[in-house]
Amino acid sequence: MTTGISHRRIILTFVATLIVSSLATHASAQGRCSNASLLGSYAFQVDGANVNGPFAAVGKNTYDGKGHLTGVITISTNGTLVPAAPYTGTYTLNPDCTGTKSATIPMIGMTVTFYFVVDHNLREIRMIVTNPGFTVSGTARKLFTDAVR
Repeated sequence: MTTGISHRRIILTFVATLIVSSLATHASAQGRCSNASLLGSYAFQVDGANVNGPFAAVGKNTYDGKGHLTGVITISTNGTLVPAAPYTGTYTLNPDCTGTKSATIPMIGMTVTFYFVVDHNLREIRMIVTNPGFTVSGTARKLFTDAVR
C-alpha cells in the first residue's frame, strides 16, 4: 500500500511540475514581443502570384522599434522587372509575436499589407500578403553588422 501512495505522489508531483513550468513558459512567451522588439534591418524575399501573374521580390526593411519602417524593394511581376523602389510603412507587433504591417510603395502607387509572425529569437519574420488578388508569402532574416549581434 505504501508503494501505491508513493507512486501516486511521484506522479502527482511530476504532473504538477509540468503544469507549473508550462504555465511559466507560456506566460513569458506571451509578453515577449512588442513594437520595440523589431529594431534594425531585415533582408526579405517573397514570391507567389498577383492579378498580373507570377510575382517575386527581394529587399530590405528597417524597423525603428516604434511602429515605423522604411525599405527598398526590387520586384519582378509576370516577368517585368521594377527596379529598386523605396517605401515607408507602419507595423504593429503583438505580445504573442504576431503582427501586421503595411508598406506604401510610391513607384507603383500601391500600399501592400501583411500578416506576419516573428520567430527564431526575433531573427526571422514569416509573412503573407493580405491584399485581395495576391497569393504571396515569404521570409525575412535579421541583418547584423560586425558591431551589433
